[in-house]
Amino acid sequence: MIKRIRETLHKYRKWEPLVFFTAGFTFDALLLHRIDNPLMLTHQAIYLCFAALIIAWDLLVEEGHDVLPKWAWFGKAWFYREAALHFILGTLLNVYTIFYFKSGSLMSSFSFLIFLALLLFLNEARPVRISKHLLRNALFGLCLISYMNIVVSIAIGSVGPWVFLLAIGVAFLIHNTFVNLLRSRLPASRRFKEIRLPFYGVAAIYVFLYAFKILPPVPLSVKFIGIYHDVGKDNGDYRLGFYGPSWQFWGNGETHFEAQPGDKIVCFAQVFSPTRFKDQLYVRWQHKDAKSQWQSWDAIPFDIAGGREEGYRGYTIKTNYEPGEWRVSIETLDGREVGRVDFDVIAKETEARVMKYDYR
Repeated sequence: MIKRIRETLHKYRKWEPLVFFTAGFTFDALLLHRIDNPLMLTHQAIYLCFAALIIAWDLLVEEGHDVLPKWAWFGKAWFYREAALHFILGTLLNVYTIFYFKSGSLMSSFSFLIFLALLLFLNEARPVRISKHLLRNALFGLCLISYMNIVVSIAIGSVGPWVFLLAIGVAFLIHNTFVNLLRSRLPASRRFKEIRLPFYGVAAIYVFLYAFKILPPVPLSVKFIGIYHDVGKDNGDYRLGFYGPSWQFWGNGETHFEAQPGDKIVCFAQVFSPTRFKDQLYVRWQHKDAKSQWQSWDAIPFDIAGGREEGYRGYTIKTNYEPGEWRVSIETLDGREVGRVDFDVIAKETEARVMKYDYR
């Protein structure tokens, strides 16, 4: 039986990196907590250090340097270095994929996921002419920049262009130090082609995604956003009133807002930000006109403060509106979308309505 297992493992050995990558992804998905959790940030930093160590060792061994410890157990462990590296990268990329997915609208999140999927596909289905080190260093650069983008934003307590550029700069300095440690043992051409170049490429794509407002604004995330008819306070909670069919027992606002004269539209949101985080966002109300173009009606400032697990709570009210398609988006000061809700306004005379309440 053991022989058959070994033969099977040898037969499918080419899929081993993908299996370990998926295992790392799943492992971290089960343990994922707040983005500003000190243990999580330390855990990511340790993984980045281990990834850098494996990458450096592998390069030096290929160059003929005797840099591996002589311990017997280490020789056996070294055989699984590729699997370990894929597990580490899978774990890290899982963290950043989930946080970027939470921190933006559906389109911006998917744009980032497409970029990530492309790198992963190239890493697994690598053409023979492309060095494995080029692709793995691209993934490592992606993890390093993503980590610094989160850490610098948390440390400063804000988001914005200069914070993002500072994060890129810190990542560059760390990566440059890593490359310089290999200066005396690796040829300059190899250092540039297989280590520096993939990092520069990933950094350039990050800047491109940010400039076109595609990169989600981590570490912010919308925990909840909904449309209601009424809002009030009750023992420290917000009491949100909405109308819905009799069978609707959950409270999640209204996607079809049936408006009678005098009704007001309430947009309630919970925006998570790290502890000691203070920033200003905008709540933008938009209406689709007769030409199916979105027209901005209002952009209301929305100050947030961090630390609350369920997110900072707030709302805006609109009394001047007309029937049709609407959307409310929460944006950073530089116009990057944190979250959005779409709904219809329907002018409808209803004889009797029973208001339900959602408490948040």
